Parts: sequence; C-alpha cells; structure tokens
Amino acid sequence: MTLVLDRYFVHRLRMVTGKDGNPLNEVEMLCDSLMNNNGILRDSNVIKLVPDQSVVNLHIGDPIRLTAAAFERLAVSVDRLAAPWCGRSRSCK
Repeated sequence: MTLVLDRYFVHRLRMVTGKDGNPLNEVEMLCDSLMNNNGILRDSNVIKLVPDQSVVNLHIGDPIRLTAAAFERLAVSVDRLAAPWCGRSRSCK
C-alpha cells in the first residue's frame, strides 16, 4: 500500500517537497528502500530523515514492516501535507 500511496506523487518536485523528513519524503524513502534495498530502510543523500520525528519511527537499517496502524498514520500525514497541492482542504479523493 505504501507503493500505491507514493504513486500519486511520482512527479513531485524537490523544491516543493523540500529535503526535510516530512511524511511525503518519508514515503519516498520507504518506497525506494522497498524496491531497491530488499525492504531495508536506507539513507538518502537528499532527504534528511530524523527517525524519532518521523511518522513510522524507522531508523536507517531497519527492516520495513508497517502495521495497518502505522500505514494509516502515514497516509493521514501525507494527506494533510498534500492538501494545498491538491487544491483542497481535506483529501485528494
């Protein structure tokens, strides 16, 4: 489901999303690690993820195993962050 969530933002621009560990960038790192690093969270040269401030609290080198509750927190956080880009105040639905 994390890969599906990321797909909606595949054409994101770094100058819009920034380089901090915001939820959308966290999803990007999770998906990159799922697809290209055998499901082990790897560091990014661009995104500065602070694990203790992230939505799912994974550290670099941790296996990615999201519970339903963790995915829901991540999806809600991305939805809130993306609202202005989608031209709405709630959901991109």
